[in-house]
Amino acid sequence: MYVFKWLLGDSVTAILLLQINFVFFSAIFLFCLFRNFNFNIVLVGITYLLPLVPFWLGSAPAERILIVSYCNLIFGIIEVVFFSLTERPEDIKFNKAYIQQLFGHVLPIVVALLGMSFISRSTLILVGPVELSIIVLLFTAGCSMRILAIAQLGVLRFKFNIAFREQQTLKTDQLHGYMRHPTYTAMMLVVLAYAVTTHSWYVGIAGILSAWFGFQFRIHFEEQALKEQFGEEYDNYRVKTPMWLPFLS
Repeated sequence: MYVFKWLLGDSVTAILLLQINFVFFSAIFLFCLFRNFNFNIVLVGITYLLPLVPFWLGSAPAERILIVSYCNLIFGIIEVVFFSLTERPEDIKFNKAYIQQLFGHVLPIVVALLGMSFISRSTLILVGPVELSIIVLLFTAGCSMRILAIAQLGVLRFKFNIAFREQQTLKTDQLHGYMRHPTYTAMMLVVLAYAVTTHSWYVGIAGILSAWFGFQFRIHFEEQALKEQFGEEYDNYRVKTPMWLPFLS
C-alpha cells in the first residue's frame, strides 16, 4: 500500500510537488545569498539543493523520493536562513584552520547527507507506516531542537567557523545547561532520519558514522578554542555538562 496515496494521487502530481520544492528552495537560497553572499552559505545551500533536483530520480517509489525532497527542503531552509542571519564576512578566513575544518568537519557531513539522499532516491522498497513514523519523529525532533538551540545561542555565538566576536560570552544555560553541543545533537537526529530513509543498515550506519566523525572533529577543535577563550569557566562547564545527551557523560 502506498503510504502517501492520499497525497500523491498519481506520478504526475508527485513530479509537480518535486518541482515546486526545488523552485521554492532555490528562491529562498537565492534570497539568502542576495542578503548575505559568502562561501559558507553557498556550500550549505548546494548541499540541500542537489537532492531537490527533480531529474535523475532513480527508481524509488514516489513517496520515498518525496520524503527525501521534503527533508532537504525543510532542513535546507532552516540552515540557509540561520546562516544568512548569523554569518559575517570577517568570520571567513581561508587559512589553514578553515581548510582543516572544511575537510575534517564539513566534508564528512556533506558526504553523509548527499549520499543518503541519493541512495534513498534509488531504493525500490515502499515506505511502511512504522518507517514513516520513525522518520517523521526523528526529523521533527531534530529540526525543532536545532531551531531552539540556535535561537538560544543567538547571532553572536552561532557561526559556521570557529571564531569569537566582541562581547561574546559562554553559553551555559537552557539547552546548553543539559548538553554542551545541542545544535550538533539536533543535527544528528536529522542525520538519523536521513539514515532511515535509505532503508539500508549498511548505508545508514555508514552515513551516521561519517556525520558523527565530522561533528567530533569539529567538537575537538571547538572545545580547544573555547578553553583558550574562556579558561577555567569553560573547564568547569565541561566537567559538569555532558557532550551529546543529558545525563550521559
